[in-house]
Amino acid sequence: MFYENLKTEATRKSYKIWLEKFFAHANTDYDHILALSEKEIKLKIRAYVSHLNQLRKATGSPSPNSFNSMMTPIQSYLEQNEIEFSWKNIKRSYPDKIPTSNKLSYTDEDILELLGATTSLRNKAVIHFLASSGCRVGAIKDILIEDVREVEDGAVVTVYRDTIQEYKTCLTPEAYTALKKYLKERINRNPEAVLFTRKNNITPLTQSSAQDIVRFVRKTAKLSVDDTTKCRKAKSQNHAFRKRFKQTLAYADVQSDFIEYMMGHYTGNSLAYFSEWDDKKLYTKFKKAIPVLTLDKSEKLESRYKDDLEQKNQEYKKEFKDKIESLEGQLVEMKKDKSKRVLEFYDDLAEKKGADKIEEIKTKLDDVQISEIKEARETLGTDPLEITNGQDMLRRKYLVSKQESTISSLEKELEVLAEKVPKRKSPDKMTDKQFEALEEYEDKLLEIELAQEFLKELKKKV
Repeated sequence: MFYENLKTEATRKSYKIWLEKFFAHANTDYDHILALSEKEIKLKIRAYVSHLNQLRKATGSPSPNSFNSMMTPIQSYLEQNEIEFSWKNIKRSYPDKIPTSNKLSYTDEDILELLGATTSLRNKAVIHFLASSGCRVGAIKDILIEDVREVEDGAVVTVYRDTIQEYKTCLTPEAYTALKKYLKERINRNPEAVLFTRKNNITPLTQSSAQDIVRFVRKTAKLSVDDTTKCRKAKSQNHAFRKRFKQTLAYADVQSDFIEYMMGHYTGNSLAYFSEWDDKKLYTKFKKAIPVLTLDKSEKLESRYKDDLEQKNQEYKKEFKDKIESLEGQLVEMKKDKSKRVLEFYDDLAEKKGADKIEEIKTKLDDVQISEIKEARETLGTDPLEITNGQDMLRRKYLVSKQESTISSLEKELEVLAEKVPKRKSPDKMTDKQFEALEEYEDKLLEIELAQEFLKELKKKV
């Protein structure tokens, strides 16, 4: 009953750890401590605090700042069972707090380094999402695809939908583009599906897997701040995104009330002040921060020029005609520059495959890649990428063969996993490793089924 009354799974997990550590030291348990007198309970708590202080002096752990979070579960458990007394004297024995670590926010360079350290569209989308929205990492596992609504070139996101904590925040055009690229590769894009999944693009994220995404990427990126995670100048894995979000919006002169709202700091009756604001009005407030939040320099320039163009067209169309044309010309040049980079990428890809030009590998490209090349050549006004019916048939046969090879590899992985799955054991009798092996096996089985369905769709087009 005690754990059921706690709001989140993360809180339940934390409380369970600290309560049971106290019980182990006090040589008691959930039931027996309730049968003790108030004096006996206080003695056990004081002895435990003394033990923690001695441990801290000997090893440096736990941190003086952790004492409240370690002792609060004990106090809450006793109070729920109607055992209440003054904790003032007990708390006086806590060590003095020290300056907290992980004080700094991410810089643009940090986030660009993270983005460059991963090739996963899912990971890139998550990093952009956290950087643009200021959303708590623990909230992203419950956000659905339908909770993201397009507004102009960006989007508005509803967080904690249908709860008392519900609020809205926004995505820059850059972050929304990264999200759409990720969703494009997803098999399940149903509006009611979760926005972010695990690596198999099917299973929803858990609390820990959501938190681990940035940790794994950051470890790959080897950010310089990783070596100082316990000092004041360090940067927390995920919360540093929220710090940057708040600082950036303040720098862009977004009103403080809107900053607090978009960070989810207003709940209950306070939300009434924002209930009449539709998505477009909220996004208009957010737009002031887009140029500063945007990471890619060309994207920043493009966003700035677009806003400038719109304003000048409306207010000073005749007077500033020459400037408008100049800005439009710069936009065209930026699009051409992007198209050149796309074609350079595919030229490099052709070279790696032993070909002289893109045309020689076109029968081994998927629909998305073909579309990117055609669009880039159209922008640059160069020769279009022509594909005859026969070549298209060869391409689709190649994609079928590639998908069959993928399925074959997955089936071999399934055979290996099958050896680890316990035989004829009910889930409640399995060890953690056995249960994890069963989950991996079932995930792989589902991945194969979906891959086979995709193969059927490919074969229909051959």
